[in-house]
Amino acid sequence: MEKKRLVLIDGNSLLHRAYHGYPRFTTPSGEVVGAVYGFTSMLLSALEKLSPRYVAIAWDVGKVTFRTKEYAAYKAHRAETDQELIDQIGRTKQIVETFNIPQFGIEDFEADDVIGTLAAQAVKKDKEIQVVIVTGDRDALQLVEDDRIVVYMPAGGGAFSKDRGVSLFDETAVKAKYGLTPKQIIDLKALMGDASDNIKGVAGVGQVTATKLLSETGSVEKIYEKLESLKITPRVKKLMEDGRESAFLSKRLATINKETPIKLSLSDCELADYNREKVLAIFDELRFRSMVNKLPKDKWEEDLEEVFS
Repeated sequence: MEKKRLVLIDGNSLLHRAYHGYPRFTTPSGEVVGAVYGFTSMLLSALEKLSPRYVAIAWDVGKVTFRTKEYAAYKAHRAETDQELIDQIGRTKQIVETFNIPQFGIEDFEADDVIGTLAAQAVKKDKEIQVVIVTGDRDALQLVEDDRIVVYMPAGGGAFSKDRGVSLFDETAVKAKYGLTPKQIIDLKALMGDASDNIKGVAGVGQVTATKLLSETGSVEKIYEKLESLKITPRVKKLMEDGRESAFLSKRLATINKETPIKLSLSDCELADYNREKVLAIFDELRFRSMVNKLPKDKWEEDLEEVFS
C-alpha cells in the first residue's frame, strides 16, 4: 500500500539555522538574503529526501505565549533577534507561499505547539499516515510516537542529506540516545532544566541523576509520590524536596501543547501545482540561480521512495 507522509516544518528553527549556518550575501540591490537562501535550500532538500504527499510550515507568532504568561522569565534571557534575520522572514514566507505550501501560526502558542497539534490530529485522522517533523529543536522529540511520528533533524546548518549529518529519531532512536521514552523527554527537561529556554528544573540535578530517577519511576509525578521510599542519597532527596515546585513548573513549560485551537485539513496541506514562473522570477531576483535545478517539475511528483529503510 502506498505510504502517505505529512512533513511538518518548524519555520523558525530552520530559518535560524540557515542564518547561522549559511554565508551572508546580498542581492545587487543590497538585500541580505543568506538566511532565505539557506532556508530554501533546506526546504527543497527535505522535500526531495522525504517525498511527502502533504506538507505545512509552522511559525512563532509574537513573544507572548501561555508560557510567558505563567513564567515571565521563560526565554527572557535570550538576546534580541538580529534585525538582519528579522528582515529576512517576510521574504522567506513569500517563497513558501509561492510554492503553495500552507503556513500556520497561532497567537499565544509557539510553533512547537502548532506542530504538536497538527501531528496528533494527523495520526488520529489517518492510521496509514506518517508524520515527519523537520526541526533543529530537540524539544520535538517528546512528540515521537513509534514510527508514525518521527523527527528529522539536521546536525548543522547544511542541507538535509545523509552525508551531511541528519539525525532521524523514531522511538527506538530516542531510547537509544537518552535511555528514556519520548514522553519522558518532558520529565527529563523538568528535572535537569534547559538553559536555552531558561527553564530551571531542579537545582543540582543533572542528566545522569534525572535519567536514573525516571528509569526507576517513570515520571516526575511518580518520583514525588515515591520520594520517601526511593533508594537515593540524602543529598538528592533534599534537592528533590527543595525543587518540587520548580520541577512541576518546568514540566508545564516543557510540555508541547497538542490541543491548540487549530484544525488540520490534509487536503489543504496536499502538495499542489505551483507557479514555476513565479518561483523562477523570485530566484532570479534574489540570485538563487544555482537552486533552479533543485526545483520540482511543474507538478509535484508523488515519488514516495522509502527513506527510512
